[in-house]
Amino acid sequence: MTRKILIDTDPGIDDTMAILFALRSPELEVVGLTTVFGNTDVEYTAQNALRLVELEGNDHIPVAQGAGRPLILPLRSLGKLVHGQDGMGNANLPPPKGRLASQHAAQFIVETVLANPGEITLVPVGPLTNLALALRLDARIAGLVNKVVLMADRPSAGAMHLPSQRQTSTMIRMLPGSSSTPDGRLPWSGWM
Repeated sequence: MTRKILIDTDPGIDDTMAILFALRSPELEVVGLTTVFGNTDVEYTAQNALRLVELEGNDHIPVAQGAGRPLILPLRSLGKLVHGQDGMGNANLPPPKGRLASQHAAQFIVETVLANPGEITLVPVGPLTNLALALRLDARIAGLVNKVVLMADRPSAGAMHLPSQRQTSTMIRMLPGSSSTPDGRLPWSGWM
């Protein structure tokens, strides 16, 4: 049985490897990619995500563009020094042929989780802004996600705080102002 995953990403070089691995895995069904600022501007990350699904012959996988800046904290910098202006080491790749999904990434996350209750594993591998926006749109998704597997450079990275750097069965807490749940707690166990 395959696991349905939705990857929220800022594809630069590192996320590219994770996405390609997921697209080629017989154990995973990638149901969509949502993009966010991070390694470069969100306009580039969205185009990079489209290129990746096309490269792997998965044009049917939707790509939705999301947040271009953080919700609360000021944008300090992007990863352009490491990933280049285009996020792909300034490889100057040709534009993708496909088109982005019409809805914002946060709305795409909400719709996908609601359509597949208990089946979607969220895999955010960039800033967590789209996930926070999705929870603001519809807090019900917190109880309908199967699992959250995330990549972060520190336990307090982005909009969420994880009390441990390994599997945790404690509640993931959203920072103040970034969740529509009453106490900011999410009933998700997570892997980091």
